[in-house]
Amino acid sequence: MSDLAAQKIASKSLRERGAGLLAGWAPGFKPEFFSRLIILGLAIIAFETYRDYGVSWDEQVQNIYGHDLLSYYVSDFQDQSAFHFLNLKYYGGAFDLLAAILNSFSPFGEYETRHLLGGIIGLIGFVGAWRMGKLLGGERGGLFALLLMALTPLLYGHNFINPKDAPFAWALLWSIYYICRAITELPKPSTGTAIGLGVALGLAMGTRVVAVIVLLYCAPAFIAYAIGRYREIRHARKVAHELGSFVGGLWPAIPIVLVLTALFWPWVVQSPGNLDVAIQLFSHFPWKGEVVFNGHIYNSTNLPWEYLPVLIFYQLPEMALVGIVLAVVFGAMAMVKGGTSLLTNKTALCYSVLISAVAVPLLDFVIGRPEIYNGIRHFLFMVPPLVMLAAMGLDRAYGWLRARATLLGHGFALVVVLAASWQTLLITRLHPDEYLYFNSLAGGVRGAAGRFDMDYWGLSLAEAAKDLAPQVEKLGVKANGNPWWVYVCGDWLSAAYFFPPEAHMHYTGAQSVADFVIAIREPYCTDQVKGKHVLEVRRGGSVLSYATDLRGEPDYKPQ
Repeated sequence: MSDLAAQKIASKSLRERGAGLLAGWAPGFKPEFFSRLIILGLAIIAFETYRDYGVSWDEQVQNIYGHDLLSYYVSDFQDQSAFHFLNLKYYGGAFDLLAAILNSFSPFGEYETRHLLGGIIGLIGFVGAWRMGKLLGGERGGLFALLLMALTPLLYGHNFINPKDAPFAWALLWSIYYICRAITELPKPSTGTAIGLGVALGLAMGTRVVAVIVLLYCAPAFIAYAIGRYREIRHARKVAHELGSFVGGLWPAIPIVLVLTALFWPWVVQSPGNLDVAIQLFSHFPWKGEVVFNGHIYNSTNLPWEYLPVLIFYQLPEMALVGIVLAVVFGAMAMVKGGTSLLTNKTALCYSVLISAVAVPLLDFVIGRPEIYNGIRHFLFMVPPLVMLAAMGLDRAYGWLRARATLLGHGFALVVVLAASWQTLLITRLHPDEYLYFNSLAGGVRGAAGRFDMDYWGLSLAEAAKDLAPQVEKLGVKANGNPWWVYVCGDWLSAAYFFPPEAHMHYTGAQSVADFVIAIREPYCTDQVKGKHVLEVRRGGSVLSYATDLRGEPDYKPQ
């Protein structure tokens, strides 16, 4: 039998398994139809709401970096300012360069265009999750994966405001998808799969150098398959030939990765040692900020080992946590039942890649203790594989229950629908600050306030600026003709970008001359900001940011 024929049979087997899984749903239920409906709904929501998002703390410098990269190319490589702007050269500029190109002709605002691009990339990421789910669990698995990803605010919220970590997370998920697709095509992946892997991994490398970690994700599957095949045929040379054929089939990915990396990250090809420098810096990036964790303030260089696991536990939806537990249970059952046969089972090998995509970065943090910024953002790339495992846990649980009693299956489906509906309501209430979501185990946003960093991106400053503007506009123009001076505690552009001209509001970097202050609710702002609150921006019962009036209150002490 030819390799092509074997691949077609394997593909047909996967389709038949997916069709079998559909039998568990109510008559006439079409998971693919509902998956496509969700994708359409997400697209409509993204295009209707991308203007709602504020300017995140890092966006100004990322925007400048993108324009500098574009200038590098349009100047025939003469303008090398991108390689000397802060520390941005150590990052790829895939998103920022694309955003700069779009902004050269976009009819929308500078940052509105960036947010729309982020929303589109997030939508492509959700499609990747859907396809990954279909690969592992048929159409029903795809629906579970898509639904759970879309209902994870940590992923959805970062799409619009995080120009590095969110695009990187989705590019890495697509890379994992193509790796798993290559596994299902053993003994030799198709050219289309190799090209897809090259594009996905190239975009990931063109965003963050840590994309090389994907090689570690593949290692367990590679080793397991080699051991399993040897146990089956007892012929080391033939096993080596098969593995060589598999790796050889992926060679078309390499030039694509190199070209895309060089295109979006030109600094890395300026000198042979630049890649090594970037890799070395990744785990110990110079940032000496303060981080709030469990009610205590830590230096970012000295966080406790449980920081990342605790945040993941508190910021994933309860439905995802249940799915993870179910995935562990069904995974253990499969290991007991399958035994050593799992070493060459293609689905099991795909799961090993997903598990590695969660375990490797988590262990790196717990053991290696790299420096990390606020929240999960630097490790956001491990969330999609984790949620994917949770989705497969839910899918397996439904199938297992449905096979034993129709009523049990329907009851489980009803619970999922109710949980999804409640989660949708929570996300809606947080909009456009979805990324600061905490689940009920943390007490929600209200319970997490003061215990963890909340609006560390400063998104709510936009709403505070918009709400303050009408109050200032009513005051008219100052008698001396000067504008109303506004001091911002946080990133100044996150508020000043939304000052309307008619309100005559101008930013000042000195609180001593300011008439008003706009601040995020962070310890360093609470300690220094004066004046009484004239408005507050709240989500989930917690104050995210506020504005104070300094006029006539020279001796007012901080609250």
